[in-house]
Amino acid sequence: MQEVKTAWRALLVNAKIENFRWHDMRHDFASQLVMKGVDLNTVRELMCHESMTMTMRYAHLAPESKLNAVQVLNRRTKGSKIIGRIRQAQND
Repeated sequence: MQEVKTAWRALLVNAKIENFRWHDMRHDFASQLVMKGVDLNTVRELMCHESMTMTMRYAHLAPESKLNAVQVLNRRTKGSKIIGRIRQAQND
């Protein structure tokens, strides 16, 4: 076990990483998932959080998810084409 600690310390020094905590890796894992668009419930499950409250601490990292959610309304679907035709027929 001593060799692993020695190697790990050397790695941190070579990478110029100071004040490293193992928890930082856990935080980075969750942060990367959120920033890549993974839904918060999946992140919660992967992190083994019991409550969504803890996972919500990472939600601020993906502000574009709100924009993406609203943009869903702008997508044209077959249904919207039909509604457009109905409206056009009503105006004729």
